[in-house]
Amino acid sequence: MLRILSDLHIRDAASKIRRLADLEPLLDGVDELWLNGDTCDNQTGLAPADLDEIRAFFIARVPVVRFLTGNHDPDISTVHEASAAEGRLWATHGDVFLDSVVPWSRVRDKIEERVARALQADSALDLTTFEGRIAAMRQACLGFGRECDPERNDPAHRLRRLFTEFFPPRQPLAMLHTWWTFPHRAVTQTRRWRPDARVIVTGHVHFPRVWQRGDYTVINTGAFTGPLGARCVDVFDGHLAVRTITWRRRAWHAGDRVATIALAT
Repeated sequence: MLRILSDLHIRDAASKIRRLADLEPLLDGVDELWLNGDTCDNQTGLAPADLDEIRAFFIARVPVVRFLTGNHDPDISTVHEASAAEGRLWATHGDVFLDSVVPWSRVRDKIEERVARALQADSALDLTTFEGRIAAMRQACLGFGRECDPERNDPAHRLRRLFTEFFPPRQPLAMLHTWWTFPHRAVTQTRRWRPDARVIVTGHVHFPRVWQRGDYTVINTGAFTGPLGARCVDVFDGHLAVRTITWRRRAWHAGDRVATIALAT
């Protein structure tokens, strides 16, 4: 069985994952694992030994592990996408579908400036292609400092996090707009970049949802942060199942199915 997870945000105080061992039930019986971006935050403060520990944890428990990059772990690997079922299933973190990487963020303008500098530095980068766009965005996110210390969870710092997320009011409005337009953006770009794909698995926007747009299905697996929760995608026997992720018996488990999708043509 192939399982896809995203946005674990390990070692971030906002993540609900307190110990790597709490994830073990999610890895039982999994033959291949795709970690679809933002597995951890190695932009700031994560020592190489910590990153090695995170990688080793998953590799020791699953025969095949793919670490796909996200905006918070832009250099966790050089892999930005994965596909299965003869290309009908395509997974990528999802920020590549957005012009500003994180349009709801207070640092949106700074990231846009970094993307522009990446394009100036390398004239071969082409934002109309997946490869050029993802390369520019990953360069823009390298070493980009966080406004809040990802490891602090004291009351004062939690208040600071809330402030940076909700003020100015443009930010929550931009997040709602992103959720509303995200499936359309994903389908539009997928038609151009990966024309064989019909099921698109993403993370990034932390909004667990399955959207149907014509003969395309867009899946967002949510996140292990915030109140909306996370989901996993399981692929087996020509089908795909979207399942909730629940906390029980002091660990994270795959829960109820919320959707089943055929991958065969």
